[in-house]
Order: sequence, then C-alpha cells, then structure tokens
Amino acid sequence: MSTPQPLSILDQNKQLAMRWFEEVWNQGRRETIHELFAPEGVLHDGAATYRGPEEFLRFYEGLRSQFFDFRVTPLLAVAEGDLACLHWSAAFRHAPTDKPIQITGTSIVRVRDGQFVETWQNWDAAGLVTQLTDNPVAAFL
Repeated sequence: MSTPQPLSILDQNKQLAMRWFEEVWNQGRRETIHELFAPEGVLHDGAATYRGPEEFLRFYEGLRSQFFDFRVTPLLAVAEGDLACLHWSAAFRHAPTDKPIQITGTSIVRVRDGQFVETWQNWDAAGLVTQLTDNPVAAFL
C-alpha cells in the first residue's frame, strides 16, 4: 500500500476554487464566504467590483433572492503560480418565474494563505437574459 502524496500548492489552489463553488453556491454555506474571501479581497465581476466578504455577501444575497436551486459544476481547473482558474457550468431556477436557467462562466482567483485576495469572473450574462425573456435578440440590444 502506498502512502498518499500531499497535494501540490497548485492542486490545493484548484481545490479551494472548487470548494468555493460547492459550499457557497451548491450548499448555500455563507460562512465559507468569510473563511475563503480575504478581508482585503476584491472580486472583479464585469464592470462591478466587490471588496471584502461583506460586499460579496450583499451581491450573493441579491442573486439568491432572484434565483434558487443552484448547481455549479466544475468543467476545467488549471493553476499556475498563485492563480487558479475554474471554468464551470451552472444550473438554477429563476424565483419569480420558476424558469430553469443554464449558463457557463470562468473564474480566476489569486490565492494567498488559503484565501482569495483577487478574483476575476466572466459568465454568460447574454445567455441568462435570453433564457429569462425567451427572446434571443433581447440579449444583444
């Protein structure tokens, strides 16, 4: 029987990114936000910027008020240096209409001392609008 090898720092960073989506989004564990998002952490989400766990928590609560039944699935994880990148898909439901939604996105996190200090993410906002409006053209107007 061989002894399991410890995870490399690159694999640890990828695991942190996957843990974030599993615990924060799939399980709804708000305490993980304070554990993994550094107090000085910054999230760049398109034109919006969120600083620290409290600002992120307001963003999170806003999404949770409009959507539910989240299932985020990691599709590809890569890491280099202090960065981990996760390409993911998400399925959830729109609270007012109960419509099922599916999108993809990519998140890049800079990890320091087991916390996210800077994050960039892009996700399919046009696809979300299209699915909510049932009008593919509306997503591009």
